[in-house]
Amino acid sequence: MASTSNFESTAPFSSSPPSTWDVFLSFYGKDTRRNFISHLYYALDQAGIPTFIDDRALDMGQEISSGLLDGVKDSKMFVVVFSENYARSPWCLQELVYILDCKKTKNQVIPVFYYVDPSDVRHQKGSFGDALDDHYKKKRYSTDIIDKWKFALAQIGKISGYHLKEHADKNESDIIQNIVENVARQVTTKALYLGEVLFGIDSAVEKIYEKLRMELSNDVRAIGICGMGGIGKTTTAKAFYNKYYTNFDCCCFIENVKQCSLEGSPLLPLLQQLLTALLSRKDYKVHDVDSGLRQLEQILCSKKALVVLDDLDQSSYLEFLVEHCNLFSAGSRIVITTRDVHLLNQLEIDSLIDVDVYMMKKLGKLDSLALFNYHAFGKVTPPASLRVLSDGYINYAGGLPLALKLLGSLLRGRTLPQDEVFWKDILQKVRKNPENKILKILQVSYNELDDVTLKSLFLDIPFFFVGRYKFEAVDIFKSCGYHPESGIKILSERCLLTIDKNNMFHMHDLIQDMGRGISKSTRLLLRENAWEYLQKKNKKELDKIEGLIFRSNLVNGKTYQFPDIREAFQFEIT
Repeated sequence: MASTSNFESTAPFSSSPPSTWDVFLSFYGKDTRRNFISHLYYALDQAGIPTFIDDRALDMGQEISSGLLDGVKDSKMFVVVFSENYARSPWCLQELVYILDCKKTKNQVIPVFYYVDPSDVRHQKGSFGDALDDHYKKKRYSTDIIDKWKFALAQIGKISGYHLKEHADKNESDIIQNIVENVARQVTTKALYLGEVLFGIDSAVEKIYEKLRMELSNDVRAIGICGMGGIGKTTTAKAFYNKYYTNFDCCCFIENVKQCSLEGSPLLPLLQQLLTALLSRKDYKVHDVDSGLRQLEQILCSKKALVVLDDLDQSSYLEFLVEHCNLFSAGSRIVITTRDVHLLNQLEIDSLIDVDVYMMKKLGKLDSLALFNYHAFGKVTPPASLRVLSDGYINYAGGLPLALKLLGSLLRGRTLPQDEVFWKDILQKVRKNPENKILKILQVSYNELDDVTLKSLFLDIPFFFVGRYKFEAVDIFKSCGYHPESGIKILSERCLLTIDKNNMFHMHDLIQDMGRGISKSTRLLLRENAWEYLQKKNKKELDKIEGLIFRSNLVNGKTYQFPDIREAFQFEIT
């Protein structure tokens, strides 16, 4: 416990060098360290925002008082979390005085009222009044010091902040997200806001780091992060960028590159984004491609750069990389996210740089549970009454982060035992009719198939061939006039289809649902005695059907496909 002389003899702050920390967290550890503060710190860290927290940022053996006060001095913003026992700590109160002494603008301080009334802080009532009374009675600190504490509480109590209340609409995870967004808008940083607590990302980031040989190779290298829609390619790329961008002289993250092609010359808007980010000048204008390339060369030829191109889908951008990869100086790294492995193979063949591929993996059971529970309950452990149903949602999502987040958000706030019926109903509903937001993102890969035959090939597979051998599908597709050998390879490269070591077809359940949803009015799968069902269909309905498959013991267990429905009626079952 500090003495009076400790506080009074501390010299006032002088002008300081540029800030070391973007954010300083002030809090009373026993109340909040292991819950709210740990989650807030993690969210700020994942957003790439350097954050001072006493048990992580102090060197071993450093005197805690000077270390904390230096942390205050070297920070740009302050998040002060007021909890029930905050005012009982003289360290917290003296910290608050220094924070208010250091702040230059009102927006630099963000108060969080953690299940306490802001008016209790402002007017020193309730637990805050009781704590200050105790300080006066114990006489360990001078009246002048305690008066400064009271004045600091009164001042910060007037600042608009975040108020956590029992039975409020917003839970702690919502408040944390709002705080991170607020901080990210105000601090000057190249870090990207990820907007959420992440699960299962760290191992992927480290694998990408290893593949790029970050410390072992001084040449120019590239990597493609590849996978189906919603599997977390962009999130992983952002997490990698946030962790390692400080290792480079300049850096940029170009999000949703495909949107550049919607304007005139696709290279012009791409160059605009690259130069704006690399120069850190939002007002910079690129007037034409040639002048943009000259400016880009001036930057890249002398600086080690990290460039991330998110959602690459056009060969024109690959041509840009192939033709201009010589602009990058030694040690530079290029990260690409895409749904199409073939684009990366092209880059490897045509360019002079080493290109590796990292295939995204589905989340495992534990990470899936943690991600779903975080979005449904604001914590990683579900209530006992909903644990079994949580497992049902996990199994349905199949390790796809997008699905886990959307489903968890759909159920947020429905956490009481009486909500069990609602959970069961929603699970049955999404199994029958998958969420549109999920299917919309998955369908992008289907929409980008640039050949009608290739689209037909894809639509047949989720209906008829998942779990069957490749040779069975190839024989039938050839009889239909398709080109299955090249088509199947393209679908696999676009992450719409996987083929296991036994040469059997597999699809993520949600991609299968998406394909069936598109083609349900044009394809029929008949089993056993369903022939009678087909014969009852009228001509108008039959004209819509593009393909028909029989799987029946009546035809010796073989599979037959009829590309023309009329042929089916000429097929005689014996």
